[in-house]
Amino acid sequence: MEWLYSQLSGLTEGVNLGNPAALGVLFSLGIVGDIGVPLLLTVEVFLFVTSYNVGPLSMQVLLIVLMLLLGREVGAAILYWVSRVLGSPLIDRVGKRFPWLPNRIKWVRARLDRKPALSVAVVRLTPGLLQIPSLAAGVTRLRYSDFAVGVALSSLAYDVVIILLGLGARFGLENVKTNPASYLMIGFIIFSSIVWLAVYFVSRRNLRR
Repeated sequence: MEWLYSQLSGLTEGVNLGNPAALGVLFSLGIVGDIGVPLLLTVEVFLFVTSYNVGPLSMQVLLIVLMLLLGREVGAAILYWVSRVLGSPLIDRVGKRFPWLPNRIKWVRARLDRKPALSVAVVRLTPGLLQIPSLAAGVTRLRYSDFAVGVALSSLAYDVVIILLGLGARFGLENVKTNPASYLMIGFIIFSSIVWLAVYFVSRRNLRR
């Protein structure tokens, strides 16, 4: 854990306008994460450590948030336009492999009629439903500007929470006279996992109702 912490701290220094490779990696992570590739808290841990080390308003944190936002917009747009072009047949086909998908899309579609941008943001923040608003918005031909705003709101809200956790740890451990790397990383991972699972099971129960 100490090694991982030192590696993440070192990567923080590589995030700058003069290093397009680092920015490209963050942009790519935003895309693949939004499409559905599991990243296993990689982005969250990196953003948390960066906020803890250099502060929430540092250039590194702002660049991370910006590149993740752009990547998520692209990843969400891919799903949106594919589902918009192919329409319901795509959902029916995918639904044969994932029987739960049509019901979740139907549940989301009912909410897109009211405050669509906010609905997209809220559903995207629900664990296990990140890709569902993109598919539902495309099938229902939701106005793309509303969809893009919803993606931006969810991306910023999610990252701001992580940044605030890093800020809280930064000030909370300011007077601790020991290296907090190990228990800091472990605590964040455990806390994030518990919150994710709790929200996930609550949302599943609501969907069944």
